Amino acid sequence: MLVMFSLPFAVRADLVRLKQGGELRGKIVTNVNEIGYRVSVRTVTGAVITVHKNDVEFETRRPLSYETYELKSRLVPDTVEAQWELAEWCREQRLKRQQEIHLKKMLALDPTHEIAHRLLGHVERDGKWASLEEHMLDQGYVRYRGRYITPEEKLLLEHSQEERERQNEWMAKASLWASWLTGRIDKQREIALENFRTIDDPLAIPGLQRHLGEQENRNLRNLYIETLSQINDSSAISALVRMGVFDGDRGLRLRAIEKIPENQTFLAVTEFVQHLRDSQNVVVRRAATGLKTLGSSKAVPQLIDALVTNHSYRIKVPNPTTGVSMGPGGSVSSGGRGSLLPPDIEAALLTGAMSPDNIILPPGPQSFHWETVNIAQQNPEVLEALRSLTEVDFGFDERTWKLWLLSQNT
Repeated sequence: MLVMFSLPFAVRADLVRLKQGGELRGKIVTNVNEIGYRVSVRTVTGAVITVHKNDVEFETRRPLSYETYELKSRLVPDTVEAQWELAEWCREQRLKRQQEIHLKKMLALDPTHEIAHRLLGHVERDGKWASLEEHMLDQGYVRYRGRYITPEEKLLLEHSQEERERQNEWMAKASLWASWLTGRIDKQREIALENFRTIDDPLAIPGLQRHLGEQENRNLRNLYIETLSQINDSSAISALVRMGVFDGDRGLRLRAIEKIPENQTFLAVTEFVQHLRDSQNVVVRRAATGLKTLGSSKAVPQLIDALVTNHSYRIKVPNPTTGVSMGPGGSVSSGGRGSLLPPDIEAALLTGAMSPDNIILPPGPQSFHWETVNIAQQNPEVLEALRSLTEVDFGFDERTWKLWLLSQNT
């Protein structure tokens, strides 16, 4: 490593990540004759540090605001006021994604903060805040081509009267043939199986899903996957992706992913990426497995964002009780958890007018209430997908992953 000194320079926030784990920050000033052999960085002090290219993990060029943000984000206190100040600074620097991070941290500290909700595009309904999408979905709307409409409108837009009639016909056929498959007549089972093997109409998918894909019988769900693979349509790919993340059988999930044709990988990747933002952690992890299996590097940025995801859980919490507690050896104390006694009995116990030996407390049922907790969860399947797709490994260090990705783009 060579070090030289010169006058300070126009401030930049380029970064060179060393294989040994260190970082050099400043402005990359590698001489044209040294490109491919050495990397030189002029730091904020004016020193020029040169390292061999073989010692460099990656290098990335970026404006000063990124470096300033990283410093500020490490030092910012975990208070609403401090997070708001940093969010405003990010807005002024046009760091929209970073601004959203700190607005969400504000809501974690104060779920009722109106300004943070509104800046994130949330809407209030009956005293509760939700994202626009959550609000519209709660109202019964569905998202269709970038806007929210009723399910009925979606059906009208998607299908003409003739198509709806064909869907109904397929629904009836799928119901009949599925009943034959689970019946006792061998000839009917053979006919039903042969009929399913000849289906290639996308309008049959709703019927197939209801009478095969949503059944407890594993063989029926497997037949659903096989039948979908015969249908050359985007709706069949979407159905296979849903099986790949929502079916409870791991073998069937992998089977569904394997049935996605290579020429439809882009569409499938888009569908799996959407599931990386699912509210259920298990769906996020299954989506990552699907992306790893498909082997498309297009999803790397979204996988990095999904290394650690936040999920809400409802937990059962005991209600605290107050009154007299009877401890070991018949000792009596007030407060804390315990069974409630009538006031006169409680007073007699505490003053010694009544012996604890004369009190027999029946085991009363403990009362509970439900609370919602938010948990940040690391997703091993997401990390495994990133390792497979990039052939590098920075663990769950999201910052280093993003720096590496930026270096690949520049």
